[in-house]
Amino acid sequence: MPPSLVAVIINHGHHAVHVRDLKLLGTPDNDIFTYAANNNFILITHDLDFSRIHAYSGKSKPSVILFRIEPLTIERIAEILLSHLNQLEIDLVKGAFVVIEQGQIRVRELPIKTL
Repeated sequence: MPPSLVAVIINHGHHAVHVRDLKLLGTPDNDIFTYAANNNFILITHDLDFSRIHAYSGKSKPSVILFRIEPLTIERIAEILLSHLNQLEIDLVKGAFVVIEQGQIRVRELPIKTL
């Protein structure tokens, strides 16, 4: 996600930090996943790799918000995220994988149970 999203989230009263500011830019997704889990962060991404990582991890943290919409602009991300964040908060705190698609938001409780 673009670093400018962090400022938008902070300006609306939430804590946020970009991987760049954590010196994790370019770090493998597995390491970012582990860092987020260890620090109780919520990942906001459009990288589908995090769904695969979570499926194999068997963990309930970190929560992930995955955007699967086009066009993916900072304005659109901020509008959708900020208008739904309060209603998603309980799920995100417990551990959830949230997929935001055109006209639909799906929430899957973590850990992801595989068949």
